[in-house]
Amino acid sequence: MNRWAILALVALTAILLPALAPADGGSQVAQVVIRPKESPQAFRNPLKGFIGKPTSEFCSLERVYVPWYQIEDSAADGVDKLVDYANKNWSGIAKYNAKVIPRVFLEWPMGTGGGEAEYAIFQSHWPRDMVVRDWESEKFKNRLAGIIQKMGAAWDNDPRVAFVEMALIGAWGEHHHPVPSPEIQKVMGDAFTASFKNKLVMAAGGEPNRFVDYRFGLHIDCFGQGGQLGKHVAQLEGPLADTWKYAPRGGEMTPNDPNFAGERGPLKSVVRDRGDNLVRLIRRWHWSMLGWIGFDPNDPVETANAQRVQKTFGYRFVLDEVRYPAQVSPGGPLDVSFIVRNVGSAPFYYNWPVEVSLLDHNTRQPVWKDTFKDLDIRSWMPGNFSDIGKGRAVLLPNGKVGSFKWDTGIDYDIPAAPTKVRGQFSLPPALPAGRYIVALAILDPAGNVPSVRLAITNYFKGGRHPIGRIAVGVRPEKPELDEKDFDDQKADSSLYYVVKDR
Repeated sequence: MNRWAILALVALTAILLPALAPADGGSQVAQVVIRPKESPQAFRNPLKGFIGKPTSEFCSLERVYVPWYQIEDSAADGVDKLVDYANKNWSGIAKYNAKVIPRVFLEWPMGTGGGEAEYAIFQSHWPRDMVVRDWESEKFKNRLAGIIQKMGAAWDNDPRVAFVEMALIGAWGEHHHPVPSPEIQKVMGDAFTASFKNKLVMAAGGEPNRFVDYRFGLHIDCFGQGGQLGKHVAQLEGPLADTWKYAPRGGEMTPNDPNFAGERGPLKSVVRDRGDNLVRLIRRWHWSMLGWIGFDPNDPVETANAQRVQKTFGYRFVLDEVRYPAQVSPGGPLDVSFIVRNVGSAPFYYNWPVEVSLLDHNTRQPVWKDTFKDLDIRSWMPGNFSDIGKGRAVLLPNGKVGSFKWDTGIDYDIPAAPTKVRGQFSLPPALPAGRYIVALAILDPAGNVPSVRLAITNYFKGGRHPIGRIAVGVRPEKPELDEKDFDDQKADSSLYYVVKDR
């Protein structure tokens, strides 16, 4: 080969392999280094976002109100009645990749006029063999512990259930009218702890100072309401400041009180007109979901703010870098590492597996796949504010707390720390030689199918994230993928999980 041919070959190799770097430790095997672009999109993801019907744009969670008598009308009713209720009422939700948050309740207020008048009349949902409004008897305590035990037996392993609201007592099950006594709170706290080993529990109501001795999440039914801020901030930024790290926080806006963070206006305008306040409080208190709030998809300002809010809720995982060898052999090792940051406001609360796969170029289906071992995605934490607990109350003319001011702004001044993940895998000896696409995905254990989407532009319909090309038993080529081949993940409605018959 003459000198000009050699120089041409060298130049061609440089073009084909622009993203290759020397492997760690001085190995002669070249590594591919891919730095995906962060996606600007807001999209649905499990266990976070706006609460509503699963057919809505950002809603992957639906709160369902479950009348007690419909799952247990007498003490003789067994767990099968709760299972049947779930199968009848929650069938089909898996095809939307959505889940429910069940709230079992006994009474629904029917009064009019607002204030205490609202609680003058109740619609009863008590079982037929119980005394209505018998909140403190030994019989009630036994039945209370019993229904919680049945709920756990029926729903603790039901993949359709996201979280469980610890309701049952009071108006709408929100622990007021009446407030559960300390003895009843202990019965409930102990029973939910014993009965739910897999699903996380959220204490319902507007008072975060109950059940503080248990590892429960929070459902606040008046999120950001000015009249509640004076009580909430002291708890959320005091003794409960770190509970968001292991249990979810959610709730709702107050539909009949337009006050939000000291500002007046109709509830429907919260997203449109007070997006900064909404984002600030979601970030500050590490909120994952809210109900009783929506937006007009035909209003461009509301839509833009809704997208911003959706991206703020819960977790949002960005891949900064992925590394893997440019060339491997059938039956040989495959070392894949990546760096991830959680730019959202809360962790992901269950330890779902992360999959690496090799995809066929044409079908985009895996020819091989495995999951990272010794990896817990619950540890991918968001950032935080440095002035937690240092807010200054802003008083209304009547002397009550209307809002709070903090020294930091809307975004975290303590950014999310990047996490490096490394996995070592063995490829099957029978894997055909060829060129494949390395892909990553977070799986729902219900069927081990792709479910949680990363906030990067590298995306294929179906939930896997193509990273780059890899050569198996053949000469490597250019590893980077063409962006025009990626799919629009916001528009992808094909994700699902699998519910086994019970």
